[in-house]
Amino acid sequence: MAGTAVSRMKLPRTVPQSAPTVVEHRDRVRPRREYQPPTPTHELAAALARKKWLILAFAVVGAFVAALAGLARPVMFEATSQLIIDPPARSSVAPGGSSAQDLIDSSIDDHITMLSSQGHLRRVAAALHDMEGAKAAQGSPATGTPAPGPTPASIGSRAAQIVERLWPDSGQDAIDPDLKLLRNRMRIGQELRSRVISVAFADEDPVRAAKVANTFSQVYIDELAKRRQAEDRLELDRVVASLPTVQSDLVSATDRLEKYKLSHGAVDQGAADNAARERADLSQQISMSKADLEAMEARLQHIQDLRKQGAPIASLAEAMGTPDLADLAARQAKTPADTDLSARIDNEIQQGLASVETQVSTYRAQVKALEDRKNVLDVVVADTASRLSGLRALEPQVNLLTQRYNDLLSRQQDLTRRIAAPSAGVSILSPAWPPAKPQTLPPIFLVPPGMIAFALLGAAFVLFRNRFNRALRGEAETEAALRVPCIGLVPESGKILMRELRHLILDQPRSAYSRAVTSLLVSAAPNQARLRSPHTVLITSSLRHDGANELAWSLALAATRLGGPVLLIDLEPTHHQLTQEFVRQGGGAKAHRSFGDFIRNRCALEDAIVSVPGAGVDLMTVAPAEDLLELLARADSLECRDELQAEYSLVIINGPSGLAGPEARFLTSWADAILLAIRWNRTPRDIARGVLELLQRDGASSIPIGSVLTRVNLKRHAKYRFGDSGDLLLTRIP
Repeated sequence: MAGTAVSRMKLPRTVPQSAPTVVEHRDRVRPRREYQPPTPTHELAAALARKKWLILAFAVVGAFVAALAGLARPVMFEATSQLIIDPPARSSVAPGGSSAQDLIDSSIDDHITMLSSQGHLRRVAAALHDMEGAKAAQGSPATGTPAPGPTPASIGSRAAQIVERLWPDSGQDAIDPDLKLLRNRMRIGQELRSRVISVAFADEDPVRAAKVANTFSQVYIDELAKRRQAEDRLELDRVVASLPTVQSDLVSATDRLEKYKLSHGAVDQGAADNAARERADLSQQISMSKADLEAMEARLQHIQDLRKQGAPIASLAEAMGTPDLADLAARQAKTPADTDLSARIDNEIQQGLASVETQVSTYRAQVKALEDRKNVLDVVVADTASRLSGLRALEPQVNLLTQRYNDLLSRQQDLTRRIAAPSAGVSILSPAWPPAKPQTLPPIFLVPPGMIAFALLGAAFVLFRNRFNRALRGEAETEAALRVPCIGLVPESGKILMRELRHLILDQPRSAYSRAVTSLLVSAAPNQARLRSPHTVLITSSLRHDGANELAWSLALAATRLGGPVLLIDLEPTHHQLTQEFVRQGGGAKAHRSFGDFIRNRCALEDAIVSVPGAGVDLMTVAPAEDLLELLARADSLECRDELQAEYSLVIINGPSGLAGPEARFLTSWADAILLAIRWNRTPRDIARGVLELLQRDGASSIPIGSVLTRVNLKRHAKYRFGDSGDLLLTRIP
């Protein structure tokens, strides 16, 4: 016994041993399938189809709420009066500036803003109170309504009164409820793009609605007319005050102009223009005469140069332009000895030269005379320009002052006329009449919009929950999230007793639960099913209530169909209901013998197990007071596993949850395969991934690990349209 005890416990070693590898078992769990994430459209359609009854419930609630709101609303009548704005004057439309429609739009915006202002609402409320007070003083009933009836400010539905009591108003609305009533029930807007503004008021009494709408429009027109009349009075006072000053300035400017005319004489603009035109003509004539003078002087100089050079007579004749001299030169060439002919030629040359000199003198005299005339005209033009400049400096002042004075007189007359007959620029196009048809729709018309609105709200709620739900549901989704194969799923069994669980698995082999557990067993322990070789399966979970206990018992009961003894080791300190029931059926006297006693060699294997005749499953538990971490840390896992597999063909270890402590990491060396139980649609994928990473450390990655979805609602699972084994389990086998 002592030797056996020592052999089951690991002794301290100076050199750590390497963890044994079981790579040959990696083919026991199938490879991971390829995961194709669903398209957003498919995911949206599946989520809405899955929660269609919830969305329908939202729609029914919306219809009920809309019907109640419609019944609680008072029947309202809306009366409308129309105002028309005067068109803008043509003088106000500047060329190239804003168009007339832009001016109309701007004016309408101003009027709508002023109609909606707080001051106008106060004036309307005061006018309505005055009207009600006057009628009450005269003792005459109001038109269409009794005299002691409530004012528009006191009219309100019962639902509105309840809301006021629940959420009392504060500030200005609580001080003056009339303003709140007018602001809430008044509607002001432009009719398309016209110059018409509609003013509508809604009330339970159609006569009162028309009266308030007409009063609203009339008070605005009267107030606008009074304001414009006051502005015109102020402007008229300014015009009257400025008239004497402008008149005095005009008289002074006129006196200065007349004095200038008397002192400088009258200046004729035509005479000044003639003098300027004559001066221009003289300048042109002087230029032409100087050109002729220069040409004639050049001709005279050329003739003199020819005579000095002794040029032939023919050249002189050509330069002087005298044909007689040319004839005489030709005759002399024939009779050169004729002295009379030579004398005649000399005489002709002298006459031609004198003629040219005479022409030069004439041109010089002409140029001098023209220049003298031009100098006289320059003096005349300068004097005329001086007198005109002084006159033109005074005349614009007189003209401007005259125009300003006339404008002030015209403005005074216009303002006097406008003050006598004030105009608001806005008039009533159509007064409001008591409406015959209520504005409020019947409650039945509110039901469809309410249903649609609440249905959309329900759909948004469903999509919001589905978007932030990080739980695992499908097999392919689980494999993609955890990166380990998902070997199956187990349907929801509910709270079931051991007898019922045995009957469900063993006596109903065609049930969905039995088929799922059996298929899971074959996938997790294929060698035990085919070759009858011993096999150890570790079952753990992320959280305590993920269904690992039900999965362990279901696999143990299903393994009895394969033949061979089966051992279930329950290492949960707080035993599950199925474990407690099995212990009670086994007699309960051997409950003090536990897994710790077996590890410490305080008892034999047969003394540490609980057996029920005919069950086919043996049970070994851990005592609540035992330190499981210490036991697993000191135990020789390989020798213990070999000893257990020598007696049992299948050993199922129900280990503690991965978040409860590090015990699950020690149990990985005991197992040939590891199953991680994940509760369907409940376990967060982040927690499951974290537990799986803990199990895969310290060489445990060589041990095949698979995940199992537990407590699956097959009908809800089918609505996700994953197309995995859940759809097959939902199909009944005849």
